[in-house]
Amino acid sequence: MKYCYECGHITTGEPLFCHHCGRTYDVKLCARLHENPRFAEVCSQCGSRDLSTPQPRVSVWWKVGAFLVKVLLGALLVCASLALLVALLSTSEVQNGLIAIGLVLVALWTLWSMLPDWFKKTIHWALKRKEHRDGR
Repeated sequence: MKYCYECGHITTGEPLFCHHCGRTYDVKLCARLHENPRFAEVCSQCGSRDLSTPQPRVSVWWKVGAFLVKVLLGALLVCASLALLVALLSTSEVQNGLIAIGLVLVALWTLWSMLPDWFKKTIHWALKRKEHRDGR
């Protein structure tokens, strides 16, 4: 997703230019969509002089500010998620559920390790055959 500093619209994905005003994002494009630096006068690949107009330059301080806001919001989300996880794990119902799931997993792994090798190979072969049949 990219933000156009010329018209203020957001374009989803990884576009080469703003779909609203037609300005490019920090590069100049020729008619064949070859990327060139924003200060280029001629396309470095085909020699065309018909280059697009890039969006206005953004101050370094705005970029630093945007980066810091992203980092601070990310840190806030991580802290909130960890606080929620700690709160959930401190309740006895959740702890009992995790213990029950853990015991079931231990039992299943123990049963799997006790199976004969020929049976394990048959299961593995059947799963691989199913994946091959499904086109994966």
